[in-house]
Amino acid sequence: MAIKDGKQLIEVLLRTIDRVGIKKTIENLELTEVHITENQVLQDIILSETCKEFEITKRILIMGRKNNPSRTNAIGVCCVLIKKYCKISQSEIGRILRKDVSNVNKYIKKCQNLDSNFKSDKDILISIKKIEDRVHIELAQKLI
Repeated sequence: MAIKDGKQLIEVLLRTIDRVGIKKTIENLELTEVHITENQVLQDIILSETCKEFEITKRILIMGRKNNPSRTNAIGVCCVLIKKYCKISQSEIGRILRKDVSNVNKYIKKCQNLDSNFKSDKDILISIKKIEDRVHIELAQKLI
């Protein structure tokens, strides 16, 4: 962390403590930490389940260069599901998947405009449903 960033962080933290008190500041920071951890777990589950569904590795999903349908469809599905469940910005999704924001936007629009009357689109919609079901199961098991 740069010195400038550190100073800015301390200034904001001190202002927050002055405004709401140290106890409330600590509670909010702990709550934020828990939320970030839960979101990270959810992202990992979505990535692994998508890779299983499209029969590719996580390395190929993130770092692959070939534009074969299983990889591009998996990227699109990941973008849509991470946006839906993790509620993070497209730029954050881009950082996770190592994709440009404009590509993330393209993948999301493509998956949102799928038409079940076309076989290829229907297959992707079925895959999304399967992945969502498995994500719910995984989350339920982690909460137990």
